[in-house]
Amino acid sequence: MTRYKETTGYANEAKTILCNQGHSGATGTNTFAKDDGTCFVDQSQTATTIIYPVSGLHAGDVINAFRVVGAIGATSGNATTVDASLRKVTKGAGAVTDAEIGAITQVSAEADAALDEEKSSLSDIVATDYQYYVLVTITTAANAANDVSLTGVEVDVNQDRP
Repeated sequence: MTRYKETTGYANEAKTILCNQGHSGATGTNTFAKDDGTCFVDQSQTATTIIYPVSGLHAGDVINAFRVVGAIGATSGNATTVDASLRKVTKGAGAVTDAEIGAITQVSAEADAALDEEKSSLSDIVATDYQYYVLVTITTAANAANDVSLTGVEVDVNQDRP
């Protein structure tokens, strides 16, 4: 029996991977809603971190963009900021390497706003031994109007396959 490598179909199709299984990172305080899975970051937080693992990737996929989505609460003179970093962890001898692929920096609001910020023009090719995650860092002012609700992260793959 002869095996043929598939060069068309699912592996080459553009797709968006939805990542909504986040968990608390190393710093700050946040709360995950039990009913809808959103992550809530209240007022007076400095650099609180949330991790969103990226699963559903296949070797050969090309990561083209990622987005962080949710809602920002803020008020004039009291900014809320959101940063996000798409990261790749690679195996190594004695230690792993954790490197940034792309970043969304200083999304800032001084009024309530929808959060739908994207980093595009990426071209990272997925291979075995790589694991991916998005690190979201949020800072909120000491004001009752300042908070963030994250619904998740979206990752676009295979749109500009080489």
